[in-house]
Amino acid sequence: MTITNEILLERIDQFLLDITVADTVTLVHDTDPDGICSSAIIARCIERIRSKKIDLAIPLDKTTHSVTPETIKKIKAAKTTILITCDFSFEEQPDVIKDLEKTCKILIIDHHKLCGDVTSDQTILYKPHLFCDIDPARYCTGKLAYDAAARVVDIEDLDWMAAAACIADIATAPWEGWLKHVFSKYGITPKSLNSTDLFNTPIGDVSKTVSSTEVFDRKLVPGMLTTFLSAKTYEDITSSKYGKYKKIIDGEIKKHIAAFDKKAEKHGKMPLYIYEMTSKYHVHSPISTILGLKYPNRTIIIINKTRDPISVSARRSDKKYPVNELLSQAVNGFEKSNAGGHAPAAGAGFPKKHLKEFKERLITLSKKAVGG
Repeated sequence: MTITNEILLERIDQFLLDITVADTVTLVHDTDPDGICSSAIIARCIERIRSKKIDLAIPLDKTTHSVTPETIKKIKAAKTTILITCDFSFEEQPDVIKDLEKTCKILIIDHHKLCGDVTSDQTILYKPHLFCDIDPARYCTGKLAYDAAARVVDIEDLDWMAAAACIADIATAPWEGWLKHVFSKYGITPKSLNSTDLFNTPIGDVSKTVSSTEVFDRKLVPGMLTTFLSAKTYEDITSSKYGKYKKIIDGEIKKHIAAFDKKAEKHGKMPLYIYEMTSKYHVHSPISTILGLKYPNRTIIIINKTRDPISVSARRSDKKYPVNELLSQAVNGFEKSNAGGHAPAAGAGFPKKHLKEFKERLITLSKKAVGG
C-alpha cells in the first residue's frame, strides 16, 4: 500500500489521542459485520486511550441509510462532543454535519463511494480514496478502524475483528499477507485464501454470526455490539447466545439459494439475473453474497418484497458492470429511495409501487451496458 496523504492520518491520530474522560463520545454505525467490527474496534481504542468506555452507540437506520432526525435528537440529547460514524457515507448529509459541528468534533470512517468533501476544522473524512492507492471496495471499514487505532494504541489483540470484517466484505485481496499472519497466530489453517474458504474458518464464523443475528432481528444489534466490546477472542462471539441465529438463518438462505437456480429471471448478455423473494428475515444480502461468489460473472439482483419499502441487494464479483451505478440509476427519481455501495456489491430500497418500473429499468440499463 502506498500512502498518499500522511497528513490526513496524522490528523486522525491527534483526533483520537485528544479524546478525554470529559468528552461524550457517540458512535453511529452500520449494523452489518463490517459496521459492528469497525465500531467495536474504534470504541475499544477510545477506551484504552481515556480509560473510559464510549458513551452511546446508535445503529444506523437501514431504511434510509442516513442519520435521521431521530438520531440527531439522540446525539444532541446526549450532549455529544465527539461523534464518530462507521461504515456509511455520512458526507452525503453536509447540512446535518454542519449543524452537528456546532457542538461536536466529527470523524467519518467509511469505504463506500466518496460523495463529497465535508472536511473542516471540526470534521475529518477518513476514506481510502483520500490517503492511499488501495481499491476502496477492498479496504473495508473494519480494517480502516483497525489501522487507525493501531497507530495510537496497542490493538493487536483485536486483529480477528478486522479480519472478520475483511472476510464479510469480500475485501481480503490486498491483505493476504496480514491475514496469513492473523490465522497463524490463532492456529487456523484455511484451505485457501479465497473468500468461500475464509468464510468457513472460525474467524469467518464471526462474520456469519453477526450477519445472521442482524438479518434475524436488527433489534438484537445493540446487545451484539455490547458483546463485541468485551470479547477477548472470536470464540466469545461464536459461542455467545447470538450463535444460535446462524443455524436458523442458514436454513432460510439454503432454501432461497436452491430456488434461485429454478426461479431467477435471466436477461440479456450481461447476464442479469433477477430473483424476487419473500422472507420474514432480511436474508437478501447474504444470499446475494453467496451467489456473487458462486457466479462471479453474473449480475445478481435479489429483491426482497416482503416489506414496503422493498429491499434490494446486488452483486457482480468481477466488477465488469458496477452494481452500485446500476442500482443508483434504476431508482433515480423514485421518492423515498436510496442506493449505494461498491462496484461489486451494492444495495437499494424504494417504495413497493415502483417494483415493475425498477425491473424494467434494470433490464434496459443492462442492455445498454453491453451495447445491446
